[in-house]
Parts: sequence; structure tokens; C-alpha cells
Amino acid sequence: MARITTVIACSHSPFLFQPIDWWNATRDARPKSAEKIVDDDAENARKHDRTDAAFDKLRDVFRAAKPDVMIVFGDDQKEQFDLRNFPALAVYVGGTFSGYKELSYIGVPGGQRVLKPKSPEHWTDVATKPELAKALLDGLMSSGFDPAFMMGLPHEDHGMGHAFMRPAGKVTQGRFDVPMVPILVNCYYAPQPSARRCLAAARAIRKAVEAWPEDINVAVLGSGGLWHIPGTPDAYIDEDFDQAILGYVRAGDADGMATYFDTWKPRQNLKCYEAFSGGTGMAGGIGSGTGETRTWIMAAGVADRPGMVVDYVPVYASPCGMGFAYWEMT
Repeated sequence: MARITTVIACSHSPFLFQPIDWWNATRDARPKSAEKIVDDDAENARKHDRTDAAFDKLRDVFRAAKPDVMIVFGDDQKEQFDLRNFPALAVYVGGTFSGYKELSYIGVPGGQRVLKPKSPEHWTDVATKPELAKALLDGLMSSGFDPAFMMGLPHEDHGMGHAFMRPAGKVTQGRFDVPMVPILVNCYYAPQPSARRCLAAARAIRKAVEAWPEDINVAVLGSGGLWHIPGTPDAYIDEDFDQAILGYVRAGDADGMATYFDTWKPRQNLKCYEAFSGGTGMAGGIGSGTGETRTWIMAAGVADRPGMVVDYVPVYASPCGMGFAYWEMT
């Protein structure tokens, strides 16, 4: 029988894949105000080292679990879908796909971006496990969900989205040698699925994995978050929000985490909250980058036990709350 041998959750911000000079240049390009927290070069360097160390730990956890396949919960930011058709939940059931290993572009936020060439240095193929993916799809449908399915990428030229490629590269040391089953969750664009709905889907997926007859080890990875609202001039980090999420991770309380997320209300009158709709203008839950916290809730729902927070690093140069956690499953 298949068994889940590790569950991991982590951020996938471009800052985690760039040198410290890029951090400082991005910080210097941000609008200045007396209210914004700014880290100096030395503090940025310390935080850069901490994020590297956190990913090193997650890589060690991933290796120790000896996974034969990884299931990754991530969002799509108009890399494969667009607002003509954006599913709440989609399971990739196709064969080998391709994508950029880390960042698809050269340049700093707010400046000109140039796409990297699809050379082996930047672009790679990723194997899949279609039969397991189809079993997860069937399990979701048997549990009352109606997910979309993908037998290929609608936009092959762009490749699989960064939510899947970036953390997979980190935990496999850039080898991408563990097959992946991507599960795409609409975290960004209203109306997004509720955290409660995402949690129920995660538990249905765990049930389907445990019913899979093949003797394999399965790793589960939730990719995204924590608090960030990119591209907004009054962006900030709600560290209270992030610490609450991490508290639920430590407590093993996925239900509490989902309830907290679904009932959270802004306490300030900031324009950045308008980004929660992702430009659709429709009502939804928390969106933008912070909406990716749904993938943490799904990871927590698969584990359903107390987790270990490796580190939490508020990177004000972004600004983004970078989180790293895992759950021991054996």
C-alpha cells in the first residue's frame, strides 16, 4: 500500500532563488515611507542565510522520506489558466511536462524582465505518475468534488507554473528526479475556494493515496505563502496572520487553521486588500500571494498532526513572510 512519508510546506518567493544583491536592489527600488520597515544590508544577508538554511533542512527531510513520487499543491498565476477559464481545483493526470527550474526571467521586480532561454541550465522535464494522479482524481470525485483534469499543459511554451517547479527544484537539489503529481488550486483569483473546502479536498486526497495498492513512498508539498501582496504600493507583512498560521501548524489543528483563514478580516483601510480579487472584481476570500496559504492548510490536512516549523523569516525587501515547515509521518 502507498504511504505518505513526509509532508512539507514552504514559500516559493523569487527572493528564495536570488542572490543578496538582488534583495538589496529590490528593497532600494520600493517606494519609501516612514511606516515601512526596512532591513539594512547586514540584516538582509542574515535573512538570506536563514532561508537557505531552512530549505537545506527541508531538503534533508525530503531525502530521508525516500519518496517515489511527490504530490504538490500549488497555485497557477495565469501560467496555464487565464480568466476565460479558471478552475478552483485541477489535477494534472498527463505525462512528462516541462518548466523553468527557478525564475523564468532576468530582472528585478518593477523593472524590465527578459525571459531566460529554454536551455538545460534553466529548463527541464519532470516525470509524472499518471495512474496515481487518476486515482486521486477519482478519489476527489467520489468524495463530492468536481475537479478539472489536465492531460497536458494548455501553454506548453510557458511550462508548469513556478509554484510547482521552484520548491521541487529545492528539495531535489535541482535534479527534478522524483516524479510529480501537480494539483492546481485557485488561490489568487476571486472567487477562490474556501480554506474549509481545500481542507476537505486534502483529506480526500490522503484517503485516495492510502488506498493506492502500489508499495510506494509519497511526499506531499504545499507551495506558497505566507503573507504577501505583490505589486501593491502599500504592501506590508501581517506577521500576526503568519504567526497564527504557524501556531496551528505546531498544534496540528488544520481545522482551526482553515476557520481562522476563512473568518479573517482586515483591520486597516489599505488599498492592497483590493488585490485579493486578483483583478476579477468578484467577491472571494483572501487572495493574491497570501491566498496561497490555502496550500499550507491542505498540507496540514493531509498530515493531521502537529508539525515542525523550521523557520519564519519576514523579508521586508519583498515584503513577504517566508515560512518553512514539515510534518513527521512515520
